[in-house]
Amino acid sequence: MADVTKTTKVLSLVAEFTDGDDRTLNLDNPKNDLTAAQINALNAPAANVLIGDQDQAAFKQFKTAKVITSTVTYLDLTTA
Repeated sequence: MADVTKTTKVLSLVAEFTDGDDRTLNLDNPKNDLTAAQINALNAPAANVLIGDQDQAAFKQFKTAKVITSTVTYLDLTTA
């Protein structure tokens, strides 16, 4: 078996709530051409879906968003 290399991408969004708490949402395989405007456009719909875990606080906004790309190489350590 040969070495195998895998690359993954994750969109990491930090959601901020009115009580000051925040939560991180990780979404696999985001679009390559995702823009800040598209992320900001999610604020209004997210307010109808996301609630905080402390006192059911209302969603305020996405505080940060970043795309994380990771490459992992699985080495073949078997002997022939």
